[in-house]
Amino acid sequence: MLNRRHFIIGSLALGGCGPAIVTKPSKRLAVTMDDFNIGFNVRLNPRERNERILAAFETHNHKAAGFVTGRFVDSMFGDEVVKSWSDAGHLIGNHSYSHMNSTEEAANLVTADILKNHAFLSRYNGYEKIFRFPYLAEGGSVEKVKIYRNFLRANGFQNGAVTIDTVDWYISSRLETRLKADKNADIEPYRDYYVKAVVTLAEHFQALAERIGQIDVPHSMLMHHNILNGLFLGDALSALKEAGWSLIDAKEVFAHPLYDLEPKTPTRSRSLLSVLAQEKGIEDTGYPEAYRNWGKKTMDALRL
Repeated sequence: MLNRRHFIIGSLALGGCGPAIVTKPSKRLAVTMDDFNIGFNVRLNPRERNERILAAFETHNHKAAGFVTGRFVDSMFGDEVVKSWSDAGHLIGNHSYSHMNSTEEAANLVTADILKNHAFLSRYNGYEKIFRFPYLAEGGSVEKVKIYRNFLRANGFQNGAVTIDTVDWYISSRLETRLKADKNADIEPYRDYYVKAVVTLAEHFQALAERIGQIDVPHSMLMHHNILNGLFLGDALSALKEAGWSLIDAKEVFAHPLYDLEPKTPTRSRSLLSVLAQEKGIEDTGYPEAYRNWGKKTMDALRL
């Protein structure tokens, strides 16, 4: 008669003869929110917008990152907004002071602007030296990319790259146009479109990560501090969780080695994953068909 010890050992041995258990890659992301352009004042005023964004993060117990453009918040109210993020434990990153396009402007002007924003943001406890290029334009040419990378390295900045792009800025711009024309317009179709886009694009870039061998990469999801997220961020985060995504601390995301990579190919407003795919010779569509050209054709068809 088998004793308990022999039974356990036999069971483990039999289990080892069975098919291997295949685990799915974990789907993890942090929201990283750019610009903090807080001027739009329809449907929600700027204070209400910021409060609702922070409330959505709190509801989901998520510590995000805010990449702040200094000139957009260089005011008493702007200081209140950035401080509210810092006090809530969110990471504050540098998005330049003037939101210059590094491809189009002289490099010495852009680097001076980055340092100006560094001095401006250093007052906040949550500030860390992580810089994100406006428009995700890392210089445009190989020569300029080298200049900026040398500058960031010499000054102790990390490049806050993006892996998932939600194209929320375009959706928000169309919503803003609608609300300016009719502040009482039905906004539910915009919510439905946005929430679906966020989940679809997250899945798209996760699949691309797996194709290039970055199976368990923690994603940096690009959003913006806009009316769209003031209204619907909570819905988008809930939908991501329902689709199997975990929200992790933005600091954990940027500590991953992926974000130290320096591809030879300029980013040119793309996901870091798309650049890495190009360098591996892997065909990447950039976005699913419905979201090409920021989703203009789809939104036109939906009359949004």
